Amino acid sequence: MLSRPPRIQLLGLLPAILKPCGPACAQPFTNVSVEALKEEERRETPTFVRENAERAHGLAEQLIKDYGPRIRIEVVGLDSPRGVWLGIRHGIGKGFAVIVDGKDVFRNSDDYDSVKQAVDSAILAREPLT
Repeated sequence: MLSRPPRIQLLGLLPAILKPCGPACAQPFTNVSVEALKEEERRETPTFVRENAERAHGLAEQLIKDYGPRIRIEVVGLDSPRGVWLGIRHGIGKGFAVIVDGKDVFRNSDDYDSVKQAVDSAILAREPLT
């Protein structure tokens, strides 16, 4: 019996344009309007929020490269109901965090090796004993 892959949550305040239904939902989906909204978002988004988005994107790319379908990546905005709950539970504040399988929390860390070790442990813990 196969178990579900470990969940890796990337939690932070993120630009609305990265969310499934940001400000573009209220606009017609034409190239001009979407590009204009993206440019407006870039101009008006605080630096730390853009940095969070870059960290989430870079980390997700690296995790997918290293693990592929052996993990589930979930990007969670701190301003969503789930994000508020996770932020309070793990004491995240306005920063950025990686939560590996609900147990290991890495706050504002750029240490990929620590995250990788936690992911390796989570995968190993889910492997069936033979």
